[in-house]
Amino acid sequence: MDKTTFYNIPKEDKLAIYQNVGNRTGVPDFAVEKDWWVVHTLRTIFEMGIGEHLVFKGGTSLSKAWKLIERFSEDIDLAVDRGFFGYSGELSKKQLTKLRKETSSYISGEFYPELQERFKENGFNDVGFNIVPAESSDQDPRIIEIYYPHITKSPGYIQPRVQVEIGCRSLREPFSPKPISSFVDEQYPDAEFMEPPVMVPSVTPERTFLEKLFLLHEEFQRPKEKIRVDRLSRHLYDIYQLAKTEFATNAIHYIGLYETIVSHRYVFTRLGGVDYNLHQPQTIRPIPPSDLEEAWQADYRTMQEQMIYGDSPTYKDLIQGIHGFLEKMNALDWKMKMEFSPPKK
Repeated sequence: MDKTTFYNIPKEDKLAIYQNVGNRTGVPDFAVEKDWWVVHTLRTIFEMGIGEHLVFKGGTSLSKAWKLIERFSEDIDLAVDRGFFGYSGELSKKQLTKLRKETSSYISGEFYPELQERFKENGFNDVGFNIVPAESSDQDPRIIEIYYPHITKSPGYIQPRVQVEIGCRSLREPFSPKPISSFVDEQYPDAEFMEPPVMVPSVTPERTFLEKLFLLHEEFQRPKEKIRVDRLSRHLYDIYQLAKTEFATNAIHYIGLYETIVSHRYVFTRLGGVDYNLHQPQTIRPIPPSDLEEAWQADYRTMQEQMIYGDSPTYKDLIQGIHGFLEKMNALDWKMKMEFSPPKK
């Protein structure tokens, strides 16, 4: 007799399970449904041949792999090892462009069709797919949208889709394999439809913490009129939550990792007008400028309403908590040894 799958049980039973899991966990039923599809998308991708060359990164990895934050995200953020395309060591500007072109072409020409085929092979026949058109031949990362058949009622801000972002510019190391399960499987461990956790190579929290610190630090060095706001306050929340853990303390004492990430960002994702010499621990400043505080506070309120299902600190607590961590970080007695060319005036 074939095993009962959650996907194939009657819709009314499925809806009742989503609602029951929501009541137990405090996660809205529409987010429980999306979470199930996020995990099954991860399972499908990491069963593909390229799976061993990918790592799971970003905010969703912090919540699903490491259980360190309690906010929901629709994104699966993946980094593909450039060694998969035959590249290693330091790359010239020409090689970087070539790598991006090859990656973009591979994702649209091979990864995307295979992903669709794998979903069909797994019996998911009523799922829609879209790959966001590239604006250039070397666009990185590429975004794939997976539209699933939903039975819960979602608010306008949460679409019934899983967004997969995959690119070659990120570091791969360090990472660790982590078991990932859906909320449904965690709450129904003895059900016939329960699926075992999928093991996913996930970027370590130390690296994610530093990358988020640097991302905001770089953003706030830009001219005021160019500083973005929309949906970026999630990084403040993630930094705040991670700053309370040993991962953050370890990260700022892991000098080799710190220098590697800064150097990598300078080469692969450099922002114009940003002085990367200010990435020293003593000069890191991932706090919104005072004249933009109102906009960032509004963005965070929206995030609290839409994405956070657990501990939800006020914006004031968020900033105070990060300031407290920065006092320790800015007082560190070590400095990066490398120097970077200052930005052009």
